[in-house]
Amino acid sequence: MGGHRRFLINPKQINQDIATLEGGLARQISKVLRLRQGERICLLDGTGMEYDAEITALSKELVTARIVNAGKCSNEPGLHLVLAVCIPKSDKLELIVQKCTELGISEVIIAHSERTISKFDGDGARVKMERWNRIACEAAEQCGRAAPPVLTGVIPFGELIGKLSSFPLSLVAWEEESGVTLKDALREHSDARSAALLIGPEGGLTEKEVDAARNVGAICVSLGKRVLRCETAAIAACSAIMYELEGEL
Repeated sequence: MGGHRRFLINPKQINQDIATLEGGLARQISKVLRLRQGERICLLDGTGMEYDAEITALSKELVTARIVNAGKCSNEPGLHLVLAVCIPKSDKLELIVQKCTELGISEVIIAHSERTISKFDGDGARVKMERWNRIACEAAEQCGRAAPPVLTGVIPFGELIGKLSSFPLSLVAWEEESGVTLKDALREHSDARSAALLIGPEGGLTEKEVDAARNVGAICVSLGKRVLRCETAAIAACSAIMYELEGEL
């Protein structure tokens, strides 16, 4: 199924051996990608199943496909990695969501913090979350994941700290940490199968916020001698965690 176009669907769109695809997905297949009857596609249902399907009929608003083969998607990592990120400026979070989805993270928690410049609430937060979810879904389709990461937010920093307390390994990337590197922390917890990583906004986390994270057991780590942009820090740290704890890359 690796060479076929991949699409995320709802499991309810499959009835026995027939997949029914409507609306925007049908338009994408028939009008944007201009796929044709008889072509094969790969359908990912978000529960870990993938389906090799053959298009049997298509129009602008409706595509039907026959399921040829079904199986468990083997592309999901065994490590449950959650990225908690305080909203950065501009569209940087779009890049973070896209690239970290490709790297295999399980969830993105989006939060406000004291130095967050971009503030979202109400309709603004809803619109942003919808866009970030679309980006996660598109990235998951592109890289062949069984499901996109869960996106949670936008939440206050205090609520985020409560979530960090539930993880066996919680890491805080902090530019003022000099004693413990990310590599040190990961090698001390090499058997962890669930982890959370907190990345602050431009301007970093305040000492009060760092202390709050430490008080629930989080480990502050350095990402090196150079101060990284928040999007660089998120992508680089997630890559390193996947390498050390999952053996990927």
